[in-house]
Amino acid sequence: MPPKAPHTVHILEGQATLYQRKPAPIWFVRYKAGDKWIRTTTKQAKLEDARQAAVKLVTNAWFRVENNLPVVNKRFKHVAKLAIKRMEDLIAVGQGLASFKHYIQAINNYHIKHLAQHNIDKIDYVVLSKFAALRAADMKNPPSQSVINTHNAALNRVFDEALIRGFMTKSQVPHLTIKGVASERRDDFTPNEYKQLYTYMRTWVKEARNGNETYIRTLLQNYILILGNTGIRPGTEGMNLKWQHVTFVKQAGQEFLTLSVKGKKKRMRTIQVPPDVAIYLGRIQKLDPELKKISFNELLKAGVDQYVFRVNGIDKTSDFGRMFKRLLKDAGLLVDKRSGREKTLYCLRHYYATLMITKGEVTTAQLADYMGTSEQMIQEHYKHLNLQDLAVKFAGVGNLEEVLVQVNKPKRLAIPKSTSTP
Repeated sequence: MPPKAPHTVHILEGQATLYQRKPAPIWFVRYKAGDKWIRTTTKQAKLEDARQAAVKLVTNAWFRVENNLPVVNKRFKHVAKLAIKRMEDLIAVGQGLASFKHYIQAINNYHIKHLAQHNIDKIDYVVLSKFAALRAADMKNPPSQSVINTHNAALNRVFDEALIRGFMTKSQVPHLTIKGVASERRDDFTPNEYKQLYTYMRTWVKEARNGNETYIRTLLQNYILILGNTGIRPGTEGMNLKWQHVTFVKQAGQEFLTLSVKGKKKRMRTIQVPPDVAIYLGRIQKLDPELKKISFNELLKAGVDQYVFRVNGIDKTSDFGRMFKRLLKDAGLLVDKRSGREKTLYCLRHYYATLMITKGEVTTAQLADYMGTSEQMIQEHYKHLNLQDLAVKFAGVGNLEEVLVQVNKPKRLAIPKSTSTP
């Protein structure tokens, strides 16, 4: 057995060791709990005080191991930073979810601010109730169910990190509830607005300067048309689409163009899309000097491992978002007339969902599967359409235009003699 180092004392029959780190006078203790070696301070400078403190630390750790409790207590802020680092690392290698940026923002702006000094394994219903009140005070308006859902998902990332590192057990993870203001209807495009948009884009592309501006505008034009005709998510699904994900399939004796896209949860789903999408993809194909040398059919059969909407492999989500905003402003479509908010590329997804629901050819469950979301989400955000579908039942059948012609006639109305009203 090697000689004992200076400033080192064995306790608990050699199962733990007290030691000093010169020149500091404080004693530290090193011991094994379960399958982990732990080093921590006793916060004591006198040996006898350090011995008593160490015995308490070690025996408490052994008790926690026996009872399936985390040995090390960590502050929320420490674990939150680890969770953020893990998400940032996944984003850096292209494996992160689009929602990670929102999670990181929520953790930094709200969770760390109000939960920083709480032990991760001591966060319970009471703590979360106080947090909810503080968060509401920070926000100008009461948070919506959607915002709370995002915050809960972010908080679960921190709890997952704590579980991975053994800072808490599954039984200590609190149940998170969603109690917020009901979400408003999603901004979209009306059919007339969508027609106005794609009509304006023809001129917008023609007016581009030759070279890179024409290339980018043409790419964005067809990106917009594909989003509007498929309902796929801009960014998450659109920017990760490759030519090898575009195929033909035969069903019930009919050939369909299909796209295989990865949604929020990184699950691949295959959807059948309208024939016109082939036209838009064909235009994008012709922008590439190499791909345009072969036919569209040959391109799909080749299964080319190349992104459809990226430029030199670079994700253009942010650039396209800014360009789309300028495009809508020039087309007179930037601000939604119903909500007063500015439209974004995501409104094309809502346009597609609205169009499919109002057509009435698919159920909400079928639409949810197609769009990679939940039926609850479809029903929650598009429930206003149900009343529109029942307009005839509520308002009755009649010709409003004929009525308005009569109403708008500039003639004096006779005043009835009777003052009684129906």
